Amino acid sequence: MLNSIKTHFLHKSLSSKRSILAAESVGDKVGILYNDDIADKYQLQQLVEKNFKINSEDISFLGFSRHRYDKVEKPEYVFTTKDFTLFGKPKSKAIDEFLKTNYKLLFNYFGKDELCLEVLALLTEAKLKVGFQEANERVNDLILNVDSKNLDFFKESSKYIKQII
Repeated sequence: MLNSIKTHFLHKSLSSKRSILAAESVGDKVGILYNDDIADKYQLQQLVEKNFKINSEDISFLGFSRHRYDKVEKPEYVFTTKDFTLFGKPKSKAIDEFLKTNYKLLFNYFGKDELCLEVLALLTEAKLKVGFQEANERVNDLILNVDSKNLDFFKESSKYIKQII
């Protein structure tokens, strides 16, 4: 019951918000929102560093997991549905840290039906938001027709982004 109420408010938040573009004074920070159950943070980091020539300290990660983390400590860069209030507002330190940064690029490395990631993508300030075609089109400025399981996403996106930025 509580989960369905939280889901209702997350959907409401997603439909009522518009994507936030960063002010002109953004640094070289790159943010990556991803599903931690599917993608590996360190593999994503290597791909971004390789394709965009960016240092690891300029990359911020925030991963969503459906894992319960009852017996294992949750990594600091991962959040779960428990990190949202009943009314769909973020309440974790990891989310707050991620959202307070203005990014040059935000990679929404997730597919469809990722409600928590979609809400955070809308709340994150970035000059350019890049994601998959199968994801919610409202959260991305640049949409690539690449399968979400394909790691060539960063290689493909670098071709376009280097022309845009």
